[in-house]
Amino acid sequence: MFDYDSPVAFSRLIAEYKLKFIHLSRAELESCVSFGPAPCEAALGGSVYNYAANALRLEKNEKILLIDGSNSKYYLLAINRIEKKRVTADCRAVEIYDDIIKKEYNCFVGVLKGHANEEIVERLTELGADSIFFFRSRYSQCDIGPEKLERLYKIALSASSQSRRLKAPLIQRLSFEEAVRRLAAPGARSFLMAEPSLCGGLDFAGAPAEAAFEALRKESAGSVNIVSGPEGGFERDEASGILGTAAAIPVTLKNVVLRACFAPQAALAIIKYRCGDL
Repeated sequence: MFDYDSPVAFSRLIAEYKLKFIHLSRAELESCVSFGPAPCEAALGGSVYNYAANALRLEKNEKILLIDGSNSKYYLLAINRIEKKRVTADCRAVEIYDDIIKKEYNCFVGVLKGHANEEIVERLTELGADSIFFFRSRYSQCDIGPEKLERLYKIALSASSQSRRLKAPLIQRLSFEEAVRRLAAPGARSFLMAEPSLCGGLDFAGAPAEAAFEALRKESAGSVNIVSGPEGGFERDEASGILGTAAAIPVTLKNVVLRACFAPQAALAIIKYRCGDL
């Protein structure tokens, strides 16, 4: 039924293209997945059934990696029957170890308007961000409350399933002061996305940034922070505070001006590439 020994390497699972990943919150796991009297059986209902049967269009004998995002538990499922509003499967709990060595990427984003925060979470998740921290800058025109955070977490789970991640990113709302304190933590390298006029036109090819990228390429692991502001950018004192307290390096895309919702996505992709993780 299953061709994997436990523990199994994540690199082997992600290489199995037909293996589908489904990330679930604890509430979804408890309400939509039931484990039968035998420990090797499971039934999927509710939203998980809809996703498996209608979105993924799974068929008999196809396999799922079911991921409990809250407790980091993993279940391998092999579909037995697809019935109306119910999927039954052989099930086996499995231990997975992540053998893909990369750096930790944390994105600090000034809260944006409307649905832009949802787009950011979806795209940064697909690009491999490990954490996404929202903070309110002086030019932020709105804020994020608990209900919105829950919505963003569900988006991160869905994007993690589609991009075949082993773990969804952490989603949190921080105060500006707490964001700066985290950026100042020892051992991490921080990059501040800023307009050329704010930071003297430094870019990704500038000497400080180039030296940082060269050092990061030589490190097999480590922590990288990317800071991006809201639609109005950073107020000069805010940028100075980040650059001074957190020892961040200012970077821009020179003559390319991006929307605030796209800038952190482009920055993460470029920095991961320059660090050798993309």
